[in-house]
Amino acid sequence: MEKKKSKISAALFCVLVMMITAASDSLRGVFLPQFKNAFSLSEPQAGRIIMISYVGNLLFLSLGGYISDRVNRKRFLAGVMLLFSAALLSYVLTENYYLLLAAMMFSMGGSTMISTSVNIITPLVFASPAMFVSIFNFVQGVGITLSQNVIGRFADGLKAWHTANLVLLLAAGVCFVLLFTLDLPETSADVSARPTPVQILKNPASILLVFICGFYFVAEHGLMNWLTSYGSEHLGLSVPRSAFYLSMFFGGITVGRLVFAPLIDRLGVFRCLLVWSFAGVVLYVTGIALGKNGMWLLAASGLGLSIVYPMLVMLIGRYFDTSSSGSATGLILSIATFFDIGFNAFFGSLVEYAGYAKAILILPVSAVLLCTGLVILKITVKASKDIR
Repeated sequence: MEKKKSKISAALFCVLVMMITAASDSLRGVFLPQFKNAFSLSEPQAGRIIMISYVGNLLFLSLGGYISDRVNRKRFLAGVMLLFSAALLSYVLTENYYLLLAAMMFSMGGSTMISTSVNIITPLVFASPAMFVSIFNFVQGVGITLSQNVIGRFADGLKAWHTANLVLLLAAGVCFVLLFTLDLPETSADVSARPTPVQILKNPASILLVFICGFYFVAEHGLMNWLTSYGSEHLGLSVPRSAFYLSMFFGGITVGRLVFAPLIDRLGVFRCLLVWSFAGVVLYVTGIALGKNGMWLLAASGLGLSIVYPMLVMLIGRYFDTSSSGSATGLILSIATFFDIGFNAFFGSLVEYAGYAKAILILPVSAVLLCTGLVILKITVKASKDIR
């Protein structure tokens, strides 16, 4: 009975925290037009808001992945949640461009580390791990879709920004209290036996996984952060309408993670990754190619891409020993974050130089390279565990 209650508490924590962190991440793109107006920002300055958030990803994943395999998991999560909550508090209390940049590092980095930790600990706590990872990431999609669709309708100024972050801060407080009721499995004591970053990167799968994750980040995060601006400034759509299509894309991701979850354990992680990513990329590329007339196809591509990220996190773990999966996952994802940083560092300037029509082509190219990388990985590298 106690074990059942523990699993229920763990599931509740994972559900709430995934929804909160997802909503926080998605608000950046929704409010980007308002940041431009409020702070009189150029496209490159607006791009720095996005870029600096991925610098936070890099710091949290590289340091956090290393630390998470070496300390008490509950205390580690509590520390990351405190930093994440402090960033939300600064959003509620301040209206300053430079403070916004600083807080972006901690809110984005913290939320990514928290959601990655959920994906890592799920196989240690629940049976049918692929199904539970998909369900928790389905909830993450709910958070993204609701925040983009609901808050996007009221994103007409910084007052809405303050209010949205206050709600998230209160919900994060509930999760923080709930965290201390959990019984999480501890890391093994033999720290010296764990591989160093150099040893992890010598694994033949590592570099390919870095590129695969990096291309996925550009394809998904690029859409999350720039579709609202692209739609309103280039395609002639209103900000609410652009945010609506974006919410439909993540709505597809949300529905897909729930509907396809039971199939993954049955068909195999890698097999599902190949089939679903190919279907999603075809719709994604076609949707962007058709411009304004392709927005519904672009939105529908979310169904195909729905399982890609959670299954990529699980896939990384299949190439490494369980005791080092946190370190390996953190290292690979943190290096892949350089793709996000590089993309957002130059995308704003590219828009000013070449226009949205040409700059946006980076996204479908990245999506195609994602599929290509998965095929190469499947053909050339054998996993250390069963990875159908």
